[in-house]
Amino acid sequence: MARGISGTSQVTVFPLLHRWSELHNSPMGRCIVAYASTGEGGGEAVLGVIPRSDLVDGAPTLMDVAARHEPSGYGPKGPNAYGSWLVCLGWSARVTPKPGQLSVPSTGWELDVHQTVRNLQPQGTTAKSVYGHHTVHVGFLRLTDPGLMAQAEGVLAGTGLSVLEQLQPA
Repeated sequence: MARGISGTSQVTVFPLLHRWSELHNSPMGRCIVAYASTGEGGGEAVLGVIPRSDLVDGAPTLMDVAARHEPSGYGPKGPNAYGSWLVCLGWSARVTPKPGQLSVPSTGWELDVHQTVRNLQPQGTTAKSVYGHHTVHVGFLRLTDPGLMAQAEGVLAGTGLSVLEQLQPA
């Protein structure tokens, strides 16, 4: 059983179009991800898939998507590289908003944690964090406000992709 964490912080919800359908047999071919932070000074990144009924094969993992991406700028393959890439994904979505993305300045959230990576460190540096985060928690995320959760579930519809484009594998 997954462990849970919760908090209240800024939350950015965005579509993930990268290689999702290959891993999760999702008819939609895409997923919706939320990025938040917790801990002292926001030092812990939180990235979670917004649950959807079309995720037919159980609990998807963002770490699998990161591994398939094979990030090269974060050191050897493994949890540090994959966790760092996911932090970059969330941070980038926040600082470069896209059409249809949901940004909430402060709201409650709950994460069913599938994996935690601590002591993130960029390759070839003595830095002790990646985009201001030393830890990343990955899993399923739910917003505690039902109205905001409904908006989050609808993020794919706001991407500007047609229904047919949404159904195509990413």
